[in-house]
Order: sequence, then C-alpha cells, then structure tokens
Amino acid sequence: MARRSASGSLRTLLATSALALALSGSAAWAQSNLTIAFPANQEPASLDGHIDPYQSTWLFNSFVADPLVVLDPDGKYQPALATSWESTPDGKLWTFKLRPGVTFQDGTPFDAAAVKYNLERINDPKTASAQLKSDVGPWKSVEVVDPLTLRITYDTPWVTLLDALRRTPIWSPTAAEKHGLANFSKNLVGAGPFTLDSWVPNDRIVFKKWPGYGGWNPVQKTKGPVGVDQVTVRFIGEGAVLGSVVKSGNAQIGFTIPAQYIDDYKNDKNVQFIAKDQSGTGLQMVMNVRKPPLDNISVRRALHHSVDQVAINKLIYDGYYAPSEGPLNNNHRCHWDGAGKMYERSVDKAKALLEQAGWKAVAGKPIREAQGVAGVADGTPLRIRYNTLHHKEIGEAMQSQMRRAGIDLAVEVVPGPVQLDRVRKRDFELMYERQRSPDPLILDQVWNSKWDQPGGWAWTGFKDDTLDATLNKLRALPSIDERCEAAKQAQKIIMENALMLPTLSDPVFVAISGKVKGFQMGAEGNWFFLNNVTVDK
Repeated sequence: MARRSASGSLRTLLATSALALALSGSAAWAQSNLTIAFPANQEPASLDGHIDPYQSTWLFNSFVADPLVVLDPDGKYQPALATSWESTPDGKLWTFKLRPGVTFQDGTPFDAAAVKYNLERINDPKTASAQLKSDVGPWKSVEVVDPLTLRITYDTPWVTLLDALRRTPIWSPTAAEKHGLANFSKNLVGAGPFTLDSWVPNDRIVFKKWPGYGGWNPVQKTKGPVGVDQVTVRFIGEGAVLGSVVKSGNAQIGFTIPAQYIDDYKNDKNVQFIAKDQSGTGLQMVMNVRKPPLDNISVRRALHHSVDQVAINKLIYDGYYAPSEGPLNNNHRCHWDGAGKMYERSVDKAKALLEQAGWKAVAGKPIREAQGVAGVADGTPLRIRYNTLHHKEIGEAMQSQMRRAGIDLAVEVVPGPVQLDRVRKRDFELMYERQRSPDPLILDQVWNSKWDQPGGWAWTGFKDDTLDATLNKLRALPSIDERCEAAKQAQKIIMENALMLPTLSDPVFVAISGKVKGFQMGAEGNWFFLNNVTVDK
C-alpha cells in the first residue's frame, strides 16, 4: 500500500508529544479508567441532545441517559427504560410501558410524567430542537395513562417513532428546570451508566460511573453499575496524533482514526481493529438551488459529470472508503442502484452543460465566466463554495477535477455552529449534510420541503410535490420493503434534479488496546456501547 504519512517512529513521536501536552495538568488514567481519543471536529456545540443535532451528542448522551428504546448491535430495537410498546396498525397511536423502580441520578423518579416532560421540552419552540423535534414528530397529544404507561397520539402515521426514541435522551425534569436551557448542557442528569463529571470545550469530557445504575440498557450482560470507574473523551485535532494514540499508549481507544493509519493496527496482535460501515447518506454535499449558479440544473449536472469518486478514493484513502453514489450510500438497504449510472465521468459533458447555462470559456483563463446568466454580472468567474465540517481532502481532490471543466471550487472547513448559521442565512452553495441510519426515513429529514424551516434539515430550497408525497410515505408505510421502494423513487427524483453531490462513505476505523475487553460497536458505525467494558491491569 502507498503511504502518505510520516514514518512510524516520527508519527509515534508526534503523537506522544502532542498528547502529553494535551494531558498536562490532569492526572494520568488509572487501570480502571478508560481514555477515548475522539476527532476534535466531532465535538458537539452543546451536550444537550434535545438541542444539538449531531450524532456525537447523542452518543455522549447515551453514557448519561438511557433512552426508552435501544438499537442493539444487531440492528434490533430492544426495551430499555420502556419495557414494551405497541402501536395501532396505522402508526397513529403508540403506548409505552415503562420500567419500574428507576430513578434519575439526582434521586428523582423516572415515570410517565418525566417522559412527557421530555417530549414537551423537545417540542417547545424555546428549546429550538434542531432535529429531534422532527424525528419524534408532530404528535397531537402525550398522555400519562398511569405512572408507568404513556400514550402518544399522532394525526398522521408515524411508524418510525422507535428510530427517533432510540436517540432521544430522557433527562431529569427537575435538573432540566433547575439549570435551564442555557446551563443544562454542562449539568446533564439522566438514568444512564455514567454521570457527567466535567466538560472542558476543545479538550475533554469526563464521565464517572454512577453507583446507582441498574443495568437497564439491554446490551449490558450484568445488572448494576458498569465496570469502568471513569471515561475520559479527549478531542484530538491532529490526524497524526489521533492515528497513533493507542500504539503510543496515550489512550486505550482511538475512535475514527485516519485511514492512512490502518496498517499500523490491523495486523497488530495487541490491538483490536474494527472497520464499521456507516449506513446513511454518506459524505454528501447538498446544493442550494435558490440562487446562482446552482439554481440552474445544467450547472448542477455539470458538477456530477466533472467528478471521479473512484479516483479520489484510490488517491486519498487507498480504496479503503466505500462508494456513495446517491442520496443513500451504496451499503444502505434502500439504496437505488440507478444513481451510479446517471452521471458518467465526462469533462466534455460538463463543459457542454456549463456553456449551455451561460458559463463560457474565456481564452487564456482557466475559470469560466458568466455571459448572460440571470442575476450574475457578465464576467463573473464560476466560483462555487464547498463548505464541510471535515474531510477537506475530498473537496481539494474535487477542486482539481472540477478545474478541468472551468469551475473554481473554493473549499473551506467550518465548525458545526457556523455550518448551521450559514444554512439559516441561506449563505452557501455546496454544504456538507449527513445523516446516519439504516432506516430510509433520513431521506424525509433532508429532502421533504416541509422541513425547510428553522431547525429543519431540508436545506436546498427545492420543492416538488411529487417528491414530498413520496417522502411522506416513509413515515406511513409499515413494511420496510414498501418503504424501501418509496425511498428508491425519491432518490431517482433527487438525482434527476441533481440536488446533491455524492462523495464517498467513510467506514469508522477504531483501534482498541488489547487491555480493553467488552467494547461493542453499535449497528451503526458512529455508535458504541461501554456497558460491558473492563480494562485489564
């Protein structure tokens, strides 16, 4: 395999030195403690998952707050704080039986009233929930039938409620009210295996074992508290450090290590190496169709023809990444196979489409310029902004490819809050937007125009009645086969209108010290469980 990084000894030196600086001023982890190195660009802006829309937030929330339902490592929904549930065939009425004898970490009772409070908090406009509000849905009523029975009623079918609830943290109402929306993020209180000890932004989150935990997560093999006294999540910004922390002994788990460090671990007998595909949208870039240049479908289609994802994968990741040729990546069970056949790699076709759209080649200039493009002054260069949270290297590879067609792709990495602010202001052209789930419902979240609202995920500005009607079926059809068929129809419409630019799908690469036992990846690559973890001396 080709190597594009420093030598092994130099990488280890860099890792040891950089992480030693990060650890300065804090005690070294003991044998009963666990240190996880985590990418800095995945640190949440808020640890309150009712507000923050990122997968890492819900993962960290799961350490502190068990949900009603857990998606286990085999991809099956299992009871957690809910012991059972049932719904009417049309998915409009859901009834949950709750686990008795559970208290929150502040000693207050977990019951139906507490769950009702959480659902109302998510739905409250003051909370400004960025995703869970749409996931849990526009319920008509939440009723406390008795202390351990909750009933949720919808006006429309909502067959995907379990997929929403397995991500939804259930917080202590008393603690949430005490600290308020502004301060609760650093004072989380749930009924999970760990308590939140501290959060130092841009550095670390520390969780401590909760002695009162009853082992309510169904993946846990024993009842009672977990086996690890403390979990420290260290946010690492340097790829060389993140890729080397386990080998250098500065952390016991390296989560989402860079692909170029795979060879350092996969044949190491002292390390468990995991590569887990992530079913979802892939590393897609959605297009803002509200304004030039991407309001013109010819320009959008030209971007597709100008990019070669296979070449990018080989160039940057030695082919370790997975293909993602459409709105759902290729390993998703509802992926539409026609997506990869729609836009062949052809610089000539890209050039012809741009000429047709009024972006003309100018002698002696590598970048095309506008001539007669509505809303654009003649002579304006064809410059398209590419905003992403990470994987800047993919954008830079595309930048080189698109330049051959006369497109100036301006690549910029932005943090999550900036991303959401630009989306809110409609100030973007190509914006990274990702959802992970084995359920096709994620298409509704991203592409249904009814979610083109503050806190919603329909960012492109595209509205089509046929697409919306097709996406609405994803919440109404109880059969997964029927829902997959609807998802494929929706993907066809999205691709015909060239509303997004597929890139690649990144498996999660995890390196785990041989001293760690019982680490479990979830059904999705972005999720894991620590309930059964022990650390050998």
